Amino acid sequence: DALIILAPLASLLPFAPQFLRSSPALRVLRLARVIVFGARARRGLTAESDMGIARSRPVGPLRVTELAPGGGGPRAGEWRELVDWAKRPDERWLHASNVDAARIKEIAQRVDLPVAMVEAALRESSYPRLESSERWAAFALSLPGAQDAPRTPVLLLAGERHLLSLSLHAVDLQSTPSNPDLPWGARSAVHVIRQVLEKNEVLAARVERELVALETLPAPESPESFFETVFRLKRTLALAQGDLWRLKNLLAMLAEGRRELPGLGSQNACLKQLSEQADYLHETVEKAHEQLLTLLDLHLNIASYDVNRFMRLLAVVSSLALIPTIIGGLLGMNILGNPWPLTLAQVGFATFILMACVLYAFLAKGWLR
Repeated sequence: DALIILAPLASLLPFAPQFLRSSPALRVLRLARVIVFGARARRGLTAESDMGIARSRPVGPLRVTELAPGGGGPRAGEWRELVDWAKRPDERWLHASNVDAARIKEIAQRVDLPVAMVEAALRESSYPRLESSERWAAFALSLPGAQDAPRTPVLLLAGERHLLSLSLHAVDLQSTPSNPDLPWGARSAVHVIRQVLEKNEVLAARVERELVALETLPAPESPESFFETVFRLKRTLALAQGDLWRLKNLLAMLAEGRRELPGLGSQNACLKQLSEQADYLHETVEKAHEQLLTLLDLHLNIASYDVNRFMRLLAVVSSLALIPTIIGGLLGMNILGNPWPLTLAQVGFATFILMACVLYAFLAKGWLR
């Protein structure tokens, strides 16, 4: 800031040399100002929030945990142990978070799945999907982000008595699952699906509270943070709406028997319940999205009305200012008949009458309301 402001003032100093006061020197100073301002503007345009979009790279160290059906909480493990376990899995649930690209490739080769499919399931573009192979049933879904956390895709590789879950970022998934009558792998997979729905329910409740707070704001006095909050919520709701729509369809397919999750068989009563819950959450998020769009349209219409009213006022002022400008220019021209037999009072009165007529015309059109 000091360089931008003080550099051109150096040419005004009494002891400044002649070359500094010349036009080329001032142009060089102007170029320096542009360069410095461009660097400052580039830093100022850096995004400070991710708007609920997941980061494409892990941000922490690799973490491996395991959970066994014998009871107790999750236990820390090693990556090499997970890779060896994936070749001959036993009755455990292993989870790896903050998985980088090299380890994604390694684990994809070990579980006999395409690397592209595993990478796509762990990136921001992931959406709920269900793929089956000889050894695994791959179930990809996304955990919605919290207030300051992004959306996190999770890949479940489920077997009848084992489960492997992978995520690009740290998530807290492992806890003792319910449904003890189901095999361990199916129990763990259903437990993760239930957690995803619970987090979507928390998201829907939080969005509804924010919508209530936005509705209390007077529409003619929208603060600067209003549109930022609205577009952040719009992005969050759009992602959640798409995830829930695909998830409820997948759960409906599993509940109706069109697709199968290993270990469930005909014991799909829990899936029917989860499918109904996902359907209800999808409708809730869809209604919240429509409510948000309605609120945004209201504020945009009021803002557009205010802008139109200002533009009309600007047109009236410009038209009124044009009349004395034209008359003054005509009287100042050296044309035949100059000077005219008119007094200054007569010219002023005629100008005032013309301006009053134009003002009345705008008033009759309703532009001054």
